[in-house]
Amino acid sequence: MIAFQTAGKATRDALFLSNFEPTALPTMVIVAAVTSVLLAYVTSRLLLRSEPARLMPIAFAGSAALLMVEWALVPVVRPLVAVALYLHFAGLGAVLISGFWSVVNERFDPHTAKRYVTRIATGGTVGGVAGGVLAARVADTLSVDAMLPILAVLHLACAWLVLALGRGARAEPGPSSAEEPLAGLRIIGRTPYLRALVAVVLLTTVGEGLLDYVFKAGAHDASGGGEALLELFAWFYTGIAIAAVLVQMTAARLALRRLGVARTIGALPLSVVFGGAGALALPGLPSILVARGGEAVMRNGLYRAGYELLFAPLPPGEKRATKALLDVGAVRFGDIVGAALVQIVLLVPRDPGAVLIAGAMVLSVGAAAVAFRLQQGYQGALERSLLYRAKQLDLSEAEDLATRTALLHTAGVLQTGLGDTTSEVLAARTPASPSPSAPATIAVADSPATLDSETARAVALRSRDAERVRAALGSGPLTRTLVGRVVPLLAWDDVAQEAVAALRGVAPQAVGQLLDHLLDPDEEFAVRRRLPLVLAACRTQRAVDGLLTALGDARFEVRYRTGRTLSRLTQLAPSLRVDPGVVRAAVLREVQVDRGVWESQRLLDAATDDEAWSPVMDDLLRDRADRSLEHVFTMLALVYPRQPLKVAFRGLHTEDQLLRGTALEYLEASLPDDIRRALWPFVRDQRRAPVKPRPSDAVLKELLASNASIALNLEALKRRSDG
Repeated sequence: MIAFQTAGKATRDALFLSNFEPTALPTMVIVAAVTSVLLAYVTSRLLLRSEPARLMPIAFAGSAALLMVEWALVPVVRPLVAVALYLHFAGLGAVLISGFWSVVNERFDPHTAKRYVTRIATGGTVGGVAGGVLAARVADTLSVDAMLPILAVLHLACAWLVLALGRGARAEPGPSSAEEPLAGLRIIGRTPYLRALVAVVLLTTVGEGLLDYVFKAGAHDASGGGEALLELFAWFYTGIAIAAVLVQMTAARLALRRLGVARTIGALPLSVVFGGAGALALPGLPSILVARGGEAVMRNGLYRAGYELLFAPLPPGEKRATKALLDVGAVRFGDIVGAALVQIVLLVPRDPGAVLIAGAMVLSVGAAAVAFRLQQGYQGALERSLLYRAKQLDLSEAEDLATRTALLHTAGVLQTGLGDTTSEVLAARTPASPSPSAPATIAVADSPATLDSETARAVALRSRDAERVRAALGSGPLTRTLVGRVVPLLAWDDVAQEAVAALRGVAPQAVGQLLDHLLDPDEEFAVRRRLPLVLAACRTQRAVDGLLTALGDARFEVRYRTGRTLSRLTQLAPSLRVDPGVVRAAVLREVQVDRGVWESQRLLDAATDDEAWSPVMDDLLRDRADRSLEHVFTMLALVYPRQPLKVAFRGLHTEDQLLRGTALEYLEASLPDDIRRALWPFVRDQRRAPVKPRPSDAVLKELLASNASIALNLEALKRRSDG
């Protein structure tokens, strides 16, 4: 396809400029652009009714047939064929490329597409080298006319290959018939992300048109036309293709990973700014050739890969309705604007070339500014894609129970919009927390009249009789002096649940005291791992700040329950502030451990009333997702949107490749580089794998490594029995 594009571009330009003067180019560009826009609209309507994998092979075969007709007419009406080929190449050629990328985008999920799109683009650029060499050899030995049947053969080959490629594409639903009229324009109009993308396409296309005219006018003046002009264009496009291959092989994947999709696209307008500055400083054909060539290399080497990835997260209906309009319609409208500007600037009596180059530079500065803001829109599109895919999955295709349950839960959440029903679950599963409007229910009785009863209660709390302790805990609100006596009871399994409930009643008044126990490394581990359950009743900034500090605790279960408690507090009281820097530092510490530590982190309190507080977990996923990954996602949900993270977490554990790939791409686009690099080994494949027997020496090594934790637990048991 790109071999055709390169050879066809050289043939088109040589045939046209052999029959017409360069001053006819702007008019021809406008006519071709109008034709292309009409074809783009027709194509977008057809794609709403048919899948790209079915439509595009027919279109390639039709293009080949049209080329053979044009070849047959060359001896009869050569100038008319030159115009027809220009319209054919500018209109149908762009539509075919857009349709090919639609097939690719519907075959791969966004994360897989990032890996394959650069390879496909590199293959296309290699094809561009072949096409340029082919055109140059034909110019040496044959005539310009001989290229037409050769181009027809290339498009016949494309028809066959795209047909094979389309067999692997997924069948996805498009918009309903009620949405078809002007669907693409309406979608673009209401989507800021697509509007920004249209702006980038228009600005870069107009800038390219201004540079291209200056280059072609200079080339026409420097050559004698005919085969010499074909050879010049052929070698120029071949050189661009070779340079683009080098850029793709050395920089494309690195740029997408390090800079992100949007900044990678921004490399194109920046190259025009620098190339234009060089052309203004050193006027002449060589400098404009470098400027135009640099723009083309960046367009084929970096821009194309990044641009196609921007469409990957869009739902299939939106993609089919809008892609042709952007790929062809916006580009050709940019050609019209560029050609009109050229016509106006040609009226300038002195040095119109310098004015056109300066105009291209100004437009490129604007394009770069818009492109750099596209990253946020790309992340938003990934979020929408996660939610869309989770809702659209056919649950009957989910073969395992865990996958089906995860998808059902996701769909259930989606039906309620972006809200979360966790608060309803909490109301059913956890003791009622004190109401801010009724402070009397948590009043602290410190008056002298209560001293005798308080002393008796303290004695009961210190007894080793579980029934007496439970009775004392349930006999009314605690006083501040009794808090210190109840906290140690959290380590006693028989009364821990009652101790948690009693402490919650007074927690808002004793938050400092409770935090002191939580943050004391010498406090008993059982006490510290259960204190977050108590602090969940404190909807205060002081409690949140203390819990953020506890995210750095040496014991995993303390950190794990602290994360869940923070999630609950920030959900029930959104005004509470969480320092993103503290959370990201805590996440980074969690993901920088080795795999052995990651996989060995377990909970001693397996079932507590904070199970419903997890922003990402459900009952059946709990059997297949490790606690370490859940804890990381729980913390991430404190500073990133919860709903996409929830779907992403579930997507990592499903068999649906598109949902999983979209989840990976969303995480890669959203997370900071240091966190992403450290987390990636733990999220690459979270689906259940067959359990392999472990060598005995590995088991022994892990047992010895656990010696410190065993000693701590034995010491805690000894202190409890001594007490």
